[in-house]
Amino acid sequence: MLILVFLTAFMISFAAIPSIIRIAGRLHLYDEPNDRKRHGEKTPLLGGVAVFASMLFAFTLAAARYFEPANIFIITALILLFFFGLRDDIAPLAPLKKLSGQVLAAMIVILFSDIRLTSLHGLFGIHSLPYAFSIFISLIVILFIVNAYNLIDGIDGLAAGLAVISSLAFAGLFFVYGDMLMAILAVSLGGALLGFLPHNFYKARIFLGDTGTMTIGFVLAFFSLHFISLARTNPVEGWFDYTSAPVIVFAILVIPMIDALRVFTIRIFKWRSPFIGDRNHIHHRLLETGLKPPLVSILLYIINSLFILSSWVLREFDATFVLVGLIATALLITQLPVIWLRFKKQRQIS
Repeated sequence: MLILVFLTAFMISFAAIPSIIRIAGRLHLYDEPNDRKRHGEKTPLLGGVAVFASMLFAFTLAAARYFEPANIFIITALILLFFFGLRDDIAPLAPLKKLSGQVLAAMIVILFSDIRLTSLHGLFGIHSLPYAFSIFISLIVILFIVNAYNLIDGIDGLAAGLAVISSLAFAGLFFVYGDMLMAILAVSLGGALLGFLPHNFYKARIFLGDTGTMTIGFVLAFFSLHFISLARTNPVEGWFDYTSAPVIVFAILVIPMIDALRVFTIRIFKWRSPFIGDRNHIHHRLLETGLKPPLVSILLYIINSLFILSSWVLREFDATFVLVGLIATALLITQLPVIWLRFKKQRQIS
């Protein structure tokens, strides 16, 4: 069934994109080029509309028998966030207004679907979390992941391709752990994104827009919170122990998360707003080394996949040690292009 759901989302998304490109052109809904963006000509937005609609259609078609009353709030939150993203793509919202939509959507799933972090399962020595702090930290996690996917959407095919890898990884985990509802949603998202990707890969004919990046980030964020709880309540022998669940979540989302952490830290240390864009992202640095955009995207796909594989290989080691090691490795990888560019500049000067 999961394969059929995946193919349904894929075909709807792939077939819908040409019509959406024409509609975006008629309505003049373009992403205009500027000194911070790579594309040299205006490109239609609203790719996220096809991804959202395809995902939701395939999901609701297949998931009805697995639904429980609390699950309806997941769709409620997604629809709310979709309209905030669509409004921003049509007429840009102030950052605080966009953030308010993200907060409202996050609080809906946290409070009404009870998708939240209730424990860190011994990671860094932390076990159960007080209820109020559980809500707060869950909100921060969702907002961080949503905005991380917004930030990583900087070159053709990057955000969509990384999200295909992440959604299919979560689909496999949810299937193994017996959560068919989330597995169906994950393959619906993966299929919709894979149908979109041929139109978005270099040179892109359409972009995700905030409609797409916020939807993707939000779905992957509550997948993350839900899996961390699921790994404890429904353990599967030979797979991830509940203490290592946060490690696999980090590995699945490593590129967007570590890039967002890095650029936010740089901006704050420079006394700048973390929400004002720049060209410090990992994909910008890799482009500056001379790599072409499609190679940058493919390289980051491979790195993300290797982190997922590493989390599997190291799943029986101490979770805190493995997580710290993966974070340190990811930060080092993000610095390698910077180190290479400095070395190249010094050689040119000498």
